[in-house]
Amino acid sequence: MTAPAGAAAAGPDPEELARRYVRLWNEPDPDRRRAAVAELFAPGVAHRTPTMAVDGRAALTERIALAHAAWVRDTGHAFRLLPGTDGHHGVVRLRWEMVRAASGECVSAGTDLLGLDPAGLVLTDHQFIDR
Repeated sequence: MTAPAGAAAAGPDPEELARRYVRLWNEPDPDRRRAAVAELFAPGVAHRTPTMAVDGRAALTERIALAHAAWVRDTGHAFRLLPGTDGHHGVVRLRWEMVRAASGECVSAGTDLLGLDPAGLVLTDHQFIDR
């Protein structure tokens, strides 16, 4: 379904936001990660997974750094965006998978629901592990 003629698009393009989000989890450079968090997330971001709650940009930056070290740097995995990103009314839904970088074999997959603030920054991030 498309917006009526003349209707303005609200917020960032969901697909572009999702690409930037997933790229962040693969970013090896700590300064670039920190800059990307500042560009994507609201200062008071709330990131939730089934096992943790992280609040604020600094804590989220640390959480991403730890995930990068554990899953990308030290074990040779990469995160990639799956098709099907969509969004409406300030919420973006994206699907991702973690793959073995050498073979492309999927070892985990999930869905994130990103709630956006009026400026289009991620204010809430609820992550669900699908497998």
